[in-house]
Amino acid sequence: MSVKKYIDRLHRIDFLLRTKAAGNAKSLAKKLNLSRSCALEYLKEMKELGFPIKYCSKRKIYYYDEEGKMTDELFHRSIEDGDMNKMRENKSFFDSFSESRNNGLSKNNFTK
Repeated sequence: MSVKKYIDRLHRIDFLLRTKAAGNAKSLAKKLNLSRSCALEYLKEMKELGFPIKYCSKRKIYYYDEEGKMTDELFHRSIEDGDMNKMRENKSFFDSFSESRNNGLSKNNFTK
């Protein structure tokens, strides 16, 4: 399976958990077009990654027991001291970042 497909499924599961629409393992599997065991494996992996997933045996649903959602960012660039100084000089972050790195980073890379 491709990484993109895996991440897309994680986002779908995240949405279902946040909206309390995941249901039980069988229901979740049907919504994702997966086997029950595969759906449970996704939930297990998400828990290992720190997602606050719980199961309510009374309502028979998986859900998050904390507010929040999965982030889109897989790679976070750190800001170096020189970049922070340029930002303090009232320059745009994107201008100062691309000047210091000259790596083609632009505002267009961050639109959805």
